Amino acid sequence: MNRHKPRALSFAGAFICILALAGCSSHEASKVVEFDFQREVMPIFKARCWSCHGPNQQQGGLRLDDKAHALQGGLSGKPLVGKSSDESELLRRVTTDDLAILMPKEGGRLAEQEVETLKHWVKLGTPWPDQIPPSGATEFVTRYGEDLWKRLSVVGHEIKIYLLMFFAIGIGIGDRIRRIPVGDVRWSSGWRNKLWRASQHVSTVLLLVGILSGVLWDIVEFSMRQSAMLASTELKLREAVIPSHSAIPTGTHPQPIRLKGTPQLGGTYYRGNDERNEKLFNGGFYRTATLRVSLIDEEDRDVQIKEPLPGSQLFIRFEIQRASQSTPSLFTDDIMKDVLLTRRTSDQKSPLPTDTPTSLTVIESGERWTAKYRLGDYDNQADAAINGTVYVNTNAKQNGETVIGSTHYGIVYGLRIHNRILMENSELWLGPILVPGNFQPPDPSKITLQEWLDIRPIPEIVGDNSTDPTLLGVPEHLSKGAKLPESVRETK
Repeated sequence: MNRHKPRALSFAGAFICILALAGCSSHEASKVVEFDFQREVMPIFKARCWSCHGPNQQQGGLRLDDKAHALQGGLSGKPLVGKSSDESELLRRVTTDDLAILMPKEGGRLAEQEVETLKHWVKLGTPWPDQIPPSGATEFVTRYGEDLWKRLSVVGHEIKIYLLMFFAIGIGIGDRIRRIPVGDVRWSSGWRNKLWRASQHVSTVLLLVGILSGVLWDIVEFSMRQSAMLASTELKLREAVIPSHSAIPTGTHPQPIRLKGTPQLGGTYYRGNDERNEKLFNGGFYRTATLRVSLIDEEDRDVQIKEPLPGSQLFIRFEIQRASQSTPSLFTDDIMKDVLLTRRTSDQKSPLPTDTPTSLTVIESGERWTAKYRLGDYDNQADAAINGTVYVNTNAKQNGETVIGSTHYGIVYGLRIHNRILMENSELWLGPILVPGNFQPPDPSKITLQEWLDIRPIPEIVGDNSTDPTLLGVPEHLSKGAKLPESVRETK
């Protein structure tokens, strides 16, 4: 009787190797690299630094999501890293005991292992390789391989893979039985004969078809998961850039968008009209209001960087001034009294001990309004590090411990005080949270964000403007609860 090697069983082994190959290759490759910046350092930057020094905002002028910007350092003028660990501004900030300059600002100190990783990175000369975008096919194979490796590492988690493996083993056994000679007495009758007859239909082609079908099935499922994740991520990004015109979402702390060229401490901002029509002045691109933000003490004295604090308390002063000839009915004292400054969000279940919601008060009726919000975390300390976001809400009402309204702006503050002097890495700026519905980047047919809010002066109305309330957006504001004063008559 001739004996044949069970070659089909070797296909089963090959199948298992094929499934794990992509994952294994990427897993083993990482061991060869002595230091992988993307795996070692970037996760620390992303988790602990990007909220203040990432793509959305760059406090102190420092940006850590991009190599060129990061190595330049921040507004202090000091480079992020030096020629040695002793000269590294990065290591100095994460290891210091000086609360005025300690980083990160939130979440406590970096873990000891994270600090050691950064020290090792600096010691190696801060290698930060340029990112070369992989081809679409390469990126897909890499992601699929890593995903498959993770799923296979959990025993019993990927049922279809194990079913396919048993199928391959079964085909291998069937192929071995098929090769038994016809005259073998042991397989000439009974259940063995039935099994032998059934095995005549088994072939390596069937094995390969089964393997390819299983792999294709898995790839299709992986692609569908990736598409769903991409759609979810895109939705989150869009919601972050174009928030809803409703109250602050429950369970979230919305982050304002930092405009290019935003002043370091306070400054003047110009709010533009978001209606576009040839019947409007300058096609609708004109200023509606001027906003001012500054840091002051209890005596309304300005607080400046690198200067001793004049008082014992700190306040954010926020001012709104109606632009010349902008629609009076949209800027009334009744409307402005419902503007509220607070650090609370709609999900705040307990009061913040240092937050006192503050309303606008009238400086000049129908023209100028201001609010003075106290930063209660500071009370004459010689050294302090305080930071947070004050939300500017319109149509706002305080209901118990929560504030309900539409969040238009966020005033971000990060103040470092040492020996009662405001340090150079302090900042205070205003950014939009609620942006107009017809702002949709990067569509060139829509208005840009800088046409709605900018640090550069937006043109004021000169001469006549349309009195059509619809073009001026009056009905939209009235639908939100704004009241048209009797002293103001809009021509229809």
